[in-house]
Amino acid sequence: MLQKFKYLGFALAFLLTCTFCTRDTVEEPDSCTIAPTYTEGARALIANKCSFSGCHDGASGVGNYTTFQGLQRNLENGAFKREVLDARTMPQGSTLTAAEYDLFRCWAENGFPEN
Repeated sequence: MLQKFKYLGFALAFLLTCTFCTRDTVEEPDSCTIAPTYTEGARALIANKCSFSGCHDGASGVGNYTTFQGLQRNLENGAFKREVLDARTMPQGSTLTAAEYDLFRCWAENGFPEN
C-alpha cells in the first residue's frame, strides 16, 4: 500500500511540474510605442552614429545619410535594415544602445517615414 502512495506522490509532483512549465512564456520584443520619423528621431541618431566625417557624410563615396533623400535608396532596397537591424554590422566602430536600436526598429516597422 505504501508503494502505491509513493507512485501517486511522484505522479502528482510530475503533473504539477508539467502544469507550471507550460505557463512559461518567451518574452517578445516590445511593440513600438513610438513612431519615429527621419526628422523626429532618426536624423539625430544617424548624424551621431553614421554620417560623420569618413562615413556616410557624402564625401566618402559610400552614401550620403545627411539627408533623407541621400538615405532613401538604402531604405528602399533594404540595405539599411539588413546592415543596421538584421546583421548589426553598422554603424561600424560603434554599438547601438537598446533605445537606439529600438528607435531604428520602430522607424523600420513604420515604413521609414520622413516626417
